Amino acid sequence: MIKLTQDINLENYTLILPSVAVGNVGQLSVDLLVSNLNLSKIGQIFSASFVPVVGANAYNEHSNELITAIDIYAGIKERIVVIQIRSPYVGELVEFFNELAQFVTEKKIAKVIILASSHDYVKREVQPQHLKLRYVASPGIRSKIGKLFEDLKWIPHQPGVASDLTSGEERLQIPGGGFAKSLFKFLSDADIPCTVLFKFCSEGDNIEDAIALVRYLNEWIRVLETSGSDNLKYPPSWKHLFGKPPSQDIY
Repeated sequence: MIKLTQDINLENYTLILPSVAVGNVGQLSVDLLVSNLNLSKIGQIFSASFVPVVGANAYNEHSNELITAIDIYAGIKERIVVIQIRSPYVGELVEFFNELAQFVTEKKIAKVIILASSHDYVKREVQPQHLKLRYVASPGIRSKIGKLFEDLKWIPHQPGVASDLTSGEERLQIPGGGFAKSLFKFLSDADIPCTVLFKFCSEGDNIEDAIALVRYLNEWIRVLETSGSDNLKYPPSWKHLFGKPPSQDIY
């Protein structure tokens, strides 16, 4: 169930959401967007497909407002609506996908951007970090934005090997990308313009991967005045990303 606490006209907005994927890069990227754009919370999504969680405000240490497993934020100036997902999915996602598609259609949202990541070992060749970013675009996006992607010199993600050699059909594969592939296909089949932006990475400290993905996104939608790592504000919740430092008594 999608519940908005504010009545906002979202017509022609861009919806951005993460896929729970390797290194949580998409979720970290959304954290950066919410923090640096000072987005306002406008609702929640309650879904049995995700582990329920509740906690202190992730973006304001002095706020009494709680966060939940799936919260919705919006930027009026930037004309974006952002969904943050803070827990893993444990059930079927069809109902969640259906509600999301219905929300996009009813609110007349222009397009959906899914932020994700994929296992670095998939790209066996050694590559600079700026070449480890890829995009997948639906026909509706390619027809309108394809020229911009070419001008930006973005690299399209190629479908994986055919699972059925007799049909010769190539299937989209994003190993470690969570539900990004499934949601992309679902929205594309519903004729909703959508794109997946993702970065190849490994588990660990994925802050730099998130910064790279946000910079990648910003080349397209231009909502941040700057996206350099030195000028981005980290949310206060990131102080607890890796727990407390080891006790000095062990040395």
